[in-house]
Amino acid sequence: MGLKELFTRMVAGGPSNVGVTDTEDYVRLEPESEFGAGLNAPERYVSVYKLRGFSDVDSCTTQLSDGNIVLLDIKPLADRSVTELKHAIDEIKDICLAMGSDIAGIGENHLILTPPNVKILRTKGEGFETTMNRIRSRIA
Repeated sequence: MGLKELFTRMVAGGPSNVGVTDTEDYVRLEPESEFGAGLNAPERYVSVYKLRGFSDVDSCTTQLSDGNIVLLDIKPLADRSVTELKHAIDEIKDICLAMGSDIAGIGENHLILTPPNVKILRTKGEGFETTMNRIRSRIA
C-alpha cells in the first residue's frame, strides 16, 4: 500500500491498516554489523597534554589536525617561563585560526582545542583573552 493510498483511506474515514498483509510493502534491514559497518564515523579521541615547552605545541596541533579534541594543561610551562608560555599560546592560537579550529580557556591552567568540525559553546562571561590576561597577570 502506497503512502497516497494510506492518506486517501485516512481522509475517507476508513481504517489505516486495511490491506497491509503483503510482504512486498516491507523492507528487510540487515543487522547493524553488516549494514552499518560502512556508515561508522572515523574514531576521534580526546587527547590530554601538558605544555612543558614550546616543542609540545607541534604534538598538540598534530592531534588537532587529526580531528581530535585536545585538553592542554599549561601550568608546567607557566610555572617555568611566562614568556615562553605567551609565545606557545600565541602559536597555538595562530594555528587554530588557520585551521578553522576553536580554542577556549578552562579555568586558569587549562585550554581546550577543538577541530574545525567541533565548536565550543560559550556562555556569557570571560572570553579566552580575558582568561589569558588574568593568568598572565597572576603569574607575572
